[in-house]
Formats: sequence, C-alpha cells, structure tokens
Amino acid sequence: MNLFDRFILTLYSFALIILSAAGIGLALQVIPSSYAQALVQQIYTGYGPNIPYLVVAIIFLIISLRFFFSAFSYRKPKTEKGIRQRSEFGEINITLQTIQTIAERTARKVKGVRDLKTAVKALESGNIISLRVSVDGETPIPEMTHKLQSDVKTQVELIAGVEITEVAVVVTEVANSEQASIRTRRVE
Repeated sequence: MNLFDRFILTLYSFALIILSAAGIGLALQVIPSSYAQALVQQIYTGYGPNIPYLVVAIIFLIISLRFFFSAFSYRKPKTEKGIRQRSEFGEINITLQTIQTIAERTARKVKGVRDLKTAVKALESGNIISLRVSVDGETPIPEMTHKLQSDVKTQVELIAGVEITEVAVVVTEVANSEQASIRTRRVE
C-alpha cells in the first residue's frame, strides 16, 4: 500500500469512527433524535439535490469501492531474479547478484584487469556472464581475456553449481601507465 492510500485510509477510518460514534449515540438515545431529524430535514430542504452532501457521499462511495476491489487484487510477491535448480531435497534459487559477485571476485584476480563491470543473464538458451574490463596495457589482451573467460566460467560453475554457456568480455579501455602506477602504490 502506497503513502497516498494510507493517507486516504486514515481519513476514511476517522470519518467512519465519527459516524459510528454518532450511530451508537443515537441508538443508546444519548444523542436526541431531534438532531438526526434536523439533519435529515436539512438534506431534503430545497428544490434540487443538496450538492455538499452529494459530493461527500460520492467521495465515500469511490473510496469504499477502491478499498473493496484492492482487497481482492492479487499481487505476486516480488522475488529476486535467479537461477532455479531442483535437488533431491527441494528447490534452490541462486540469485543473479550472487553469480555476479563470484564472477567479479574471480575476474579481479586475473593479471592485467584494472576495472570491471559485470552483468549476468539467465536465458533459456543458457546463462551468460558479460564482463566489461579496463586493462593495464602491459598484459597481452588475447591471453588475459582467455584466462578471464576460463577462470570466471570455472569458478562460477564450481562455487554456484550453475552451468555457464558463455562468458563475453568487452575490453573498454587501456589504463594509462600513470593511473596504473598510482593504483599499484595505493594497494601496496
């Protein structure tokens, strides 16, 4: 329920409390019946419909219908996207975020990788990990990307038990030597 609905529900509940208290007061004869008769007489006085009372009644009807139908609307609980597997003991769901974290940790250990962004897609054709990497410019890119693909695939399959059909690597930039030496000094 959003904030607007909560606000309307609070006002609606408050109005119903007042009307219920007035009804109880009339039933117990704490409130004289002349007050109720005067109110009804005021509503019926005049040549046409009494606009303020009509507007309030329509608003209450709309709010009541909204809450009535929202009680029957079914919203599917939000579940995290993941890869589902069945074992002999039940269902296992490994979230895409978990697989992404394993892939990032593994990729950062590969020599030559400076910065990276990871995305995981679970498709019917297979699970795909996409890596966008920035390299140091000193390590040969073909060897580094092959090791990156191999290590990430092996490690994710080993730890998560999920088959990876493809590890796509996109080399986005080569870090210049000044940035590389600054990062090396900070790490040491």
